[in-house]
Amino acid sequence: MNNNYQDKQKLLQEKKEKIARLKEEQMRQQLQIASVRLPQQITQVEENADSNQSSHQAQPTQNQGVIAPPQQSDLISLYLQTKRKKLGFQTIEMYSNNPAPPQTEVMTIEFGVQCDFEIQQQKQENDDQVIPIMENVRRDSRKKREILQSAEKVIEKVEKNISMEEINSIVQSQSFQRFFSRSSKTIEKAIHGGEVDVLEDLMNTQQVAQEIGKDNLTKLLSFSDKVYTENRVVTSIQWSPTLPNTFLAAYSQNEEGSITDQVGVVLLWSLQLKSRPEFYCFANSPITSACFHPFSPNVVLGGLYNGQVVVWDLRAKHTPEKRSTLNSGGHSYPIYGLSIVGSQNANNVISSSNDGRICIWNLAQLNQPQKIIDLKTKNKQQTTNPQVEVNSTCMVFPQGDANNFYVGAEDGCIYKSKLHQNTNENIVIPFEEHLAPVSGISLNSSPQASPIISNLLLSSSFDWTCKLWNTRTQSDNKCLATFECSEDYVYDVQWNGQHPSLFSTTDGEGYVDLWDLSYDLEAPITRYKSGNNSINKSQWSKDGTKIAIGDSFGEIQILQLSQKAQKVDHERLAKLEQWIKSEK
Repeated sequence: MNNNYQDKQKLLQEKKEKIARLKEEQMRQQLQIASVRLPQQITQVEENADSNQSSHQAQPTQNQGVIAPPQQSDLISLYLQTKRKKLGFQTIEMYSNNPAPPQTEVMTIEFGVQCDFEIQQQKQENDDQVIPIMENVRRDSRKKREILQSAEKVIEKVEKNISMEEINSIVQSQSFQRFFSRSSKTIEKAIHGGEVDVLEDLMNTQQVAQEIGKDNLTKLLSFSDKVYTENRVVTSIQWSPTLPNTFLAAYSQNEEGSITDQVGVVLLWSLQLKSRPEFYCFANSPITSACFHPFSPNVVLGGLYNGQVVVWDLRAKHTPEKRSTLNSGGHSYPIYGLSIVGSQNANNVISSSNDGRICIWNLAQLNQPQKIIDLKTKNKQQTTNPQVEVNSTCMVFPQGDANNFYVGAEDGCIYKSKLHQNTNENIVIPFEEHLAPVSGISLNSSPQASPIISNLLLSSSFDWTCKLWNTRTQSDNKCLATFECSEDYVYDVQWNGQHPSLFSTTDGEGYVDLWDLSYDLEAPITRYKSGNNSINKSQWSKDGTKIAIGDSFGEIQILQLSQKAQKVDHERLAKLEQWIKSEK
């Protein structure tokens, strides 16, 4: 066993010696070639070697003896060592019997970066033993290059000078105005000593963007008729109370049409019939309002521009079956509000006009109204005439209430009144007023709404705003919030029939804004651009999943509400109720 081991050691030693001789022979050959091609480099190396040796001899260390003058073998070794270092190798002195002192040398790495480091020379226990040490620079060259480049990179600070025009445009922008309005309220609360969470609005906004998203409204269908709807303004939209996929739309007169065109048109559309309407209803005056009869599915009522009330029976002809007379003592101005209140056995038609009158009608006798109520209010400007008429532009009844109602007027006020009083003259007190005529009002009728939220009323106006009212405050005129997202007239506002805190607004730029009071009171959760035409009317379906919008050129679009927006967050809803209570 020992003999085999000794044989292996002997063979290994012979191989090492053979390799050393071959390497030495290759080095001598390279030296001869270099001596012919680069005599100047060799001379320079010799001078460097002499200077290095002389400097080390002048300052010997404590454990170091005096170094002999360099011999020819030493010069050869120094040159080979320098040559190998350029190729990325480190080697130990091979031809000198004297131990070399530590030297500080400059090594040039292959990607052109010079580093100063100290090479520690090891003592040779055996003069014939050669221990080459190879460092693979390429392995980490990419990493080193990135580090060096990042260290040498100079970061330049770029300063941008903002002009006054840019500053003014930023200050006047809609996003900055919303930010300033929200931030100023937070700062004012903090100044007055209130507990303010400065990150609350930011967290709410981020959560709305993540949970609600921007694709809450998607276009499902569009309805138009080249003959009967082109160049007509949509004046009224209502979904059928009995047929969930059917709705009606009333249209104004076509100002660019011929003399043979129908003046007033009401069309019944079905979601299953996309090419044409289900039924046509015509009148001899532009139709300003229309509605289904909730207890007679085949009956449609309309209010005309000339003040008449008409009734169509869908089982009969396209012209009105009944109509009120012009000299009946009813309305003499356009009818902008039309509702049916009461029960199935006892109900009445209520109409409002901007002539200051509320008329109560019985469908069996349209020759004259059963009761006429003249809405009047105190005159703020003239002392000689203490009362003035209330020229209503819209009207709404609370769900299940046949007595109390609200009207929006041309003076920008909202009035609360009653049908049954001792006198025919009704003196009403206005809510806090808009700065322009009221275009629409809507009461919360969601079955999931608590008694506090069900008292909320929304109003839209031509002053580009929408207001939120609490109708059960002590003064009955408390404005809770003002929504100022639109940059044009706000033509309509509608609560969602199922979601207690969700509502929509439409404006003259063609936007449909979707608001959720439980998430944000400052900005809508979705802005949907329907087109370039103004959106005059809108109406949510009974299940709250779709909304029908009508523009100023006669097109009806059906928008689908996303599943995420339909979900009710009861925790946020409870916070909204607490906020409403605190605003009383």
